[in-house]
Amino acid sequence: MEEIHAVLLPSGKVVKNIEVFRRLYEAVGLGWVYGFTKIEPLRKAADAVYGVWAKYRLKVTGRSDMQVILAGKNVKSCRATDDK
Repeated sequence: MEEIHAVLLPSGKVVKNIEVFRRLYEAVGLGWVYGFTKIEPLRKAADAVYGVWAKYRLKVTGRSDMQVILAGKNVKSCRATDDK
């Protein structure tokens, strides 16, 4: 769980990291919260900060990682595959 992804409809384009949050906040009328990420150097910095948070957020918040959660549910993986 080191990245968040979203699929834009109807195009099917996949976006990730801070862009996901920016688009979600824009969709509910709060685009100003992440508006600064439209500026390239600030977006890169925000992505870097988010990357660190995403990598360690489960440990920081005391939650199990996804593999442990899935093992308890008898699910092998939640990752998408490239079966093209």
